[in-house]
Amino acid sequence: MAWDISLAAAWRNRAVLSDVSSNCEDRSATLILCAHNDLDALQNIWPMWRSQQFPDGWTVQWVVVNDGSKDGTRDWLDSKVASGDPDLTVVHHEKVRPGKKSALSLGIKAARYDRLVLTDADCLPGTQWAYNMAKKLGSKGESPHVILGFSLPKNGSALMAFDALRIAWQYGSQAAKGRAYMGVGRNLAYRRSDWLQIGGFDGHKDLAGGDDDLFVQSAVSHGLHCVPMASTSREKACPTRPATSFNDAIQRKRRHISTSPRYGGWFRLLLAADAVLDPLVVSMAAIGCSGLLHIGGWIPILSAGLAMTVRSATLSTFARDLSLPRSAGTSAIWLGPLRWGILFGATLLNFTTSPKWTQRAPTKRS
Repeated sequence: MAWDISLAAAWRNRAVLSDVSSNCEDRSATLILCAHNDLDALQNIWPMWRSQQFPDGWTVQWVVVNDGSKDGTRDWLDSKVASGDPDLTVVHHEKVRPGKKSALSLGIKAARYDRLVLTDADCLPGTQWAYNMAKKLGSKGESPHVILGFSLPKNGSALMAFDALRIAWQYGSQAAKGRAYMGVGRNLAYRRSDWLQIGGFDGHKDLAGGDDDLFVQSAVSHGLHCVPMASTSREKACPTRPATSFNDAIQRKRRHISTSPRYGGWFRLLLAADAVLDPLVVSMAAIGCSGLLHIGGWIPILSAGLAMTVRSATLSTFARDLSLPRSAGTSAIWLGPLRWGILFGATLLNFTTSPKWTQRAPTKRS
């Protein structure tokens, strides 16, 4: 309960970001999108992404990177270029290893403007999403340097939606504390000059993932200020399409977990402790019902109820701030233990199998 309340307090007291772009001459942005064998998703997001609304006086470039697709993406994008769109830049990248770091690096290098706003093809951005992210970045060399947006699944499995909400609550609240440790590439903004300053993705180029969370940690280690920003309306939000199946959800979770060994020791400890809390609370309640823990079985049962109620209340408040229904948070009472099971299973699979997307240098773990 103390853990949950401390995160809730940090989120409630977070700094309110002002529109810094109104006070600077730099009113330009480059929007970057990478796609790999996902033509259907690319065609779905295109009208939403390409029609992002910016005020008069802004100059905007749209960069899309074809990351070695074999499903007709190249031809489809070439037809867009042939239509004579002066603000569109298409980059074709020959994919040689898993992950999108190389493709994203090419997209960043192709950017004409310093202010970058990133997303993925499976997202559903509102019309003002990109401008809302871009205008919060500080002037060149000034804070805030990285804007951490949120991208929660729209519809789909209640369990996966709850898992995404918990992750967003954790990294958003820690960032509000000044301890940013991750972001999501589906909704992220930073400056090209800052990316170059920290060496791009060189610090973790041996991993397939980490272009978002490990990049944020690199940014923090170089003294850059990373701040969270909640979207207050549908037009400013950038939700993502839900996983198409349980197996798809597991694979997404495995990709996320694969970068956790590179996290700092403090964050590994905190996240591990948090992952243990849900099953521990449920176990204590079950043991209490059997009378094995204490002759007054109601004590652990009441404690478990209080703990889950506090978690439900804090998540409900966070969900409301993200323009989500409060029910997304109250589901913590029964979805928390199930979420832990998914985390445990995905972690166990990462230790027992080696999927093709985890090309990496030898480590103690491997």
